[in-house]
Amino acid sequence: MSNSLNPNDVPSWDLTDLYQGLEDEKLEADLSSIVADAVAFEEEYKGQIAQPDLTAGLLVEAIQAYEQLLINQYRLQAFAQLTFTTDTTQPERGALLQRTREVSSQALTHMIFFDLELGQISNATFDQIIGDSRLAAYLYYLQYQRNLAKHRLSEEEEKIIEETANSGGRAFVRLFTEVTSQIVYPVDGEDLTQSQLLARFQDPDREKRQMAAKVLSEKLQGNAHVLTYIFNTLLHEKQVVDRLRDYNHPESSRHLSNDVDQSVVDTMVDVAINNLDIVSNYYQLKQRLLGIEELTHYDRYAPILDTQTQFTFTEAQEIIMQAFADFSPELAELTEPFFSRRWIDAEVKAGKQGGAYCMGVEPELHPYVFMNYNGSIRDVMTLAHELGHGVHDMFASQQTLLNYHPALPLCETASTFGEMLVFDKLEQTLTSAKDHLALLCRKTEDTFATVFRQIAMFRFEREAHQLRRKKGEQTLEAYGGLWQKTQQEMFGDALILGDEHQCWWLYIPHVYRTPFYVYAYAFGELLVLSLYAQYRKEGATFIPRYFDLLRAGGSDSPKNLVSAIGFDISDPDFWQSGCDLIRRRVDLAIELAGGIDS
Repeated sequence: MSNSLNPNDVPSWDLTDLYQGLEDEKLEADLSSIVADAVAFEEEYKGQIAQPDLTAGLLVEAIQAYEQLLINQYRLQAFAQLTFTTDTTQPERGALLQRTREVSSQALTHMIFFDLELGQISNATFDQIIGDSRLAAYLYYLQYQRNLAKHRLSEEEEKIIEETANSGGRAFVRLFTEVTSQIVYPVDGEDLTQSQLLARFQDPDREKRQMAAKVLSEKLQGNAHVLTYIFNTLLHEKQVVDRLRDYNHPESSRHLSNDVDQSVVDTMVDVAINNLDIVSNYYQLKQRLLGIEELTHYDRYAPILDTQTQFTFTEAQEIIMQAFADFSPELAELTEPFFSRRWIDAEVKAGKQGGAYCMGVEPELHPYVFMNYNGSIRDVMTLAHELGHGVHDMFASQQTLLNYHPALPLCETASTFGEMLVFDKLEQTLTSAKDHLALLCRKTEDTFATVFRQIAMFRFEREAHQLRRKKGEQTLEAYGGLWQKTQQEMFGDALILGDEHQCWWLYIPHVYRTPFYVYAYAFGELLVLSLYAQYRKEGATFIPRYFDLLRAGGSDSPKNLVSAIGFDISDPDFWQSGCDLIRRRVDLAIELAGGIDS
């Protein structure tokens, strides 16, 4: 471990597996062929799918042609998105992103018929052909598309929605990204990015945390008009589309997309709310350990008994690789190329989008990991998290494209499991009770952020969408009031969110980009807590079943995939078991703190 981070250790990714650069002639050629290939697909298969004499052979042929069209589009979109997020200030990168979206939308207007016709296959014809072995790999996809059919519009209406999206919702999401990525946060004579500023909330110096909160609030307030307008517009667009598609609730389309029943999500949310005392119990302990009279929003991530040790990127790599290898050499083997082949972009720089993500493009291409590495232990955990996503994609690469991506509730399985492995590795290196407590507190706070904070954000989204639908366009203050209420309920009286926190919803990307995505984090964390407990109980015999879950990708519903490894997500006790494990961590922290005090 080091006291400072050497920026030369931090990698930028190599995208040449996609294209050589913005001037690559192949990029232009592929852009030019996307629409023509889609037109040819439409001419070949339109009108043939929803016929009584449809054969399994024809359907397989059409599905595989459809997959290839999507693969070609995904590669273009991935290159444009990956390039753009590393520097949102370059106009040519934004222009390429917009062009790929427009070309893809144009192509999709010639492909929309396919999913529509899948939903129109008669039950008699479907039942007759679905048992053919050639369709086995596509069974879940076909059944899923037929479930979506009742929410689809006519072909012409679907085309209009697709073609106007790039001047509607997608354009506003891009504007949100550009606005928030280009805000400069001046602190102590330095111009910080958002990621660098947010890292200040982990500083042991309370005055520095307070200053970071002040600067964040001032800059968000300065951009509040445009960000609130973007949010209002996106919520209204969703309201219109939901009405046209006959979804009963704002989150209904996300549940269907995730193939999870509303009742399952409601059960998980209710269980989490019933366990909010875990959060308040912990922050009462934190208040005592920090010796602060009243904790506030900028104390949430203040380190406890911590020297703020920094890890170089190389050190983070070594910790993660060893943790993964201890669990399984296969896991480490799949992870190693992310480092050696530069599949990671972790350098912090001006204009780079904040946050972190892993992009799995298609089964024949490796994933890409994006983050802003500042050297904190949270950054080590974030890197482990995104690499978990990456190995999940690597395991699932044996699937076809249409079964490659797991539903969002299972997307967080390998990522959160990877964090758990690294946490255990770090814990094994500690010898003092103080260091053990500091690490345990960090992990507990990260778990709170993944479970209870995401549930709070999900509730904020639900209330914000409902408010927008009932009373029309809302103000910054109206949304801020909902944000403050749903966030404050986590802490009870143990931590008080100050007034300036009321505008912090403005920088949360998921509520703009992917409505109701956030409950998938809580789902994944609570699932993994149960999986990890089973691993600790079983040992090596657990590993093959876990890897089978990852290899399954999106080839079945979350309920069925989780059931295959012995869990029932409709049972409140399943979710409670995860909360019980979190509670035991907090109880252990209280016990350790008592030993230190004495």
